[in-house]
Amino acid sequence: MIEPCWQRIGIQGDRSCPELIEHIHCRNCPTFIDAARGFLNRVPDADYVDELTGLNTNMSSGGERDDGVPVMVFRLGDEWHGLPVRVIDQIHNASAIRRVPHRINPGFLGLASVEGQIELCMSLHAVLGIDKPADGAAKGARRWLLLKLGGERWVAPVDEMKGVVRLDRKRIQPIPSTVERAPDPATSGLFETDGVRVALLAPDPLLRRFRASLA
Repeated sequence: MIEPCWQRIGIQGDRSCPELIEHIHCRNCPTFIDAARGFLNRVPDADYVDELTGLNTNMSSGGERDDGVPVMVFRLGDEWHGLPVRVIDQIHNASAIRRVPHRINPGFLGLASVEGQIELCMSLHAVLGIDKPADGAAKGARRWLLLKLGGERWVAPVDEMKGVVRLDRKRIQPIPSTVERAPDPATSGLFETDGVRVALLAPDPLLRRFRASLA
């Protein structure tokens, strides 16, 4: 093993190494370069290889475990909906929304500040055609979902959070034919959890509806 002279007489030591006159810094010295090359070419420990193998195996299906897809379930009005957890970046308490003048599309609520960042705030109620809840207790339970769709960030208020469920794909039921025939349906399937019926939203159609609301 090469002695770490850079820590003793080099740039990290007392700087008495005569090679510093020529190389200025230890990273330019052949001794340091040889040591770095040896470190990068060393044989990894067996447990390190086993750990990486296990991580790659678990992530082979896009980060989803074999026992189901994680879905966040939330309420909009009187209806329950779900979105894959992979598109939900954060959850925040509802705050003030700044209206944008001359924007009348009900799908676009305005601008919202999330941790100092100004984000577009969209209405899931409007883009999905769901009645808003009456003012009162339900309004106090509102949360914001910070979504990442198509590489873009969007804020979407919801009326109540139920939590994350791990959804077995076999439990997903087809949507009614009337919904399926609708142009670009936002619902990809239905499932039940804890006695409630949940509509599973598809991220791509939802993104297209958000964008259309800004036109």
